[in-house]
Amino acid sequence: FGSKCPRRPRRPCARLAAAVRQAAEMSRRIDELYCTKETAGDTARKILAAIEGRCESARQEVSTAINERIEALQERQKELIASIDRVAKQKAHALHMQLQTIEAGTCPPAPMENPDTDPDPDPNRYILCADAAIDFKIGEEDFLEKIPDLGSITEASTYASRSFARGPALGVAKVGNPSYVWVYSCDKEGARRTDGGDVVLAEFSAPELFENLEVEDVKDGRYKVSFVPVQEGEYTLDIKIGRKNEDGEAVRGGPFTITVRSPTALEQFGAEGDEEKPRIGETTDPTGTFGNLLHPSGMDFDHSGRFLFVADQGNHRVQIFDTTANHAPVSVFGRKGLGYHELDSPCDIAVDNENHVVVTDLLNHRLQVYDFIPRTMELKYVRTVENGFDFPKGVALTDDGFVLVCDSGNHKVQVFSLKEDFSFVREFGSFGVAEGNLNMPLSVAVNRADEILVSDSSNHISVFDKEGNFLRWIGMKGRKDGAMNYPVSILVSDEDHLYVCDQGNRRVQVFNASDGRFLHKWGGPTNKAPAEGDEEEPPPPPPDEEEEDGEKPAPEDPGMHRPSAVAVNSSGLVVIADYDRHVLWTF
Repeated sequence: FGSKCPRRPRRPCARLAAAVRQAAEMSRRIDELYCTKETAGDTARKILAAIEGRCESARQEVSTAINERIEALQERQKELIASIDRVAKQKAHALHMQLQTIEAGTCPPAPMENPDTDPDPDPNRYILCADAAIDFKIGEEDFLEKIPDLGSITEASTYASRSFARGPALGVAKVGNPSYVWVYSCDKEGARRTDGGDVVLAEFSAPELFENLEVEDVKDGRYKVSFVPVQEGEYTLDIKIGRKNEDGEAVRGGPFTITVRSPTALEQFGAEGDEEKPRIGETTDPTGTFGNLLHPSGMDFDHSGRFLFVADQGNHRVQIFDTTANHAPVSVFGRKGLGYHELDSPCDIAVDNENHVVVTDLLNHRLQVYDFIPRTMELKYVRTVENGFDFPKGVALTDDGFVLVCDSGNHKVQVFSLKEDFSFVREFGSFGVAEGNLNMPLSVAVNRADEILVSDSSNHISVFDKEGNFLRWIGMKGRKDGAMNYPVSILVSDEDHLYVCDQGNRRVQVFNASDGRFLHKWGGPTNKAPAEGDEEEPPPPPPDEEEEDGEKPAPEDPGMHRPSAVAVNSSGLVVIADYDRHVLWTF
């Protein structure tokens, strides 16, 4: 939206990219393991010979590593012994010089040990300037106990043809906007690796049009390829991964197409009437039927930006829509109940780069966890998480593998580790209105600086660091630009834009997610003008109650009535859920 037609710089054509991909596939490391009944013996013998070669190399690596540390210790031993000799010489020299002053009668006498009771200093009593203390201290960083754990021998390694890439840059990157791709290393069976140490190389087809290209090993099997594009166009990104001292191999699916567009033109949102925008799930009978919605409450896109996941609260289920197929519904999961495959008023939903799906099951006071299978477009139940939740609402998944949950009734945010089987990590927040307090937290998101943003019923957004320490507020109660009334849902886009469903004001606002600057708004009531003193307007009532002034949104009002959730993909598609209209607005 709002992007100009991209200029087309010189780049490898599709045929050349396909040839590069085919050449990479012809030299895959995994192919050394495939065989037929006829070739199995020869293949196994080649592997056995390679094992012997690797054993010799590994033995040499162990010997080299240990010898390097022995040599370093021996060098340190020489330094410490030299230090002993140096200290001894210094002390001897000091004593020799002092003896000369004593014999010459110029040495000051020893000071009194107790000035209050002792008489005047004895002029013939001296205290020598050096003693015999020369000791060795190992220090606080002694590694003796760690030696048994020094190094390890692993039999697993990374296979590029099993490894994969995910991230917002594989959708659409924006000019001048930092973007990134995650590389997930996998072993020969395709299982995720949990340690680093591989060599990852990234190269663009037009490297001069990308700044600050960096590869970061985060030591958990993932590698972050980050960069800043400087010109619109379509390019390719070649990512190779391999062991040290070996040629890297192209990651599965590469080379990757990187589409770069101009930054999102926020002013386009609301420029036309909402009634002219495409709507998803619109129907006169919202209950039950596949694709229809009843009080949509939470949304998120998958990593590709193709599939839109919706918490269909009134129908007690999750629905999935395909944005590349005219927003058609492709899957539905759940029904009302308490069972493992059931939901009761799902409130929010979050999807990560590996297609893990977490749903806050509001009235069952728990989380439901699924895996999304793109091939069949289905959800597979994984587990239920219960940890004393009281009406859990907003949920977010971080790039570091943490799950953030707005435990609304307990006025706090709970944090879990997705990588460690949903083990509890920490919680922060307590009831109140002071700094660091939360009042029925509603929604949670993470900005570019890894700060945690939490909206609550106090009509502002609290910003915390990743440890849960309060930093600042964004917004205040009211109707003016930057003020808000019941910010029921928030989201941070790949451009670090903070989208806020300002439900009580029937509008969406956009802020800079890092500094809180107001950027844009659209929507808002059309049937009455804002009154003076709107700072005192109460938050909206529950969806099944009338508003305080006894008025429901006018049926003829074509705009958003009660925005309840926002989702944005990297291609620029913005979707707003309307709780009262039972539809999803697309922008």
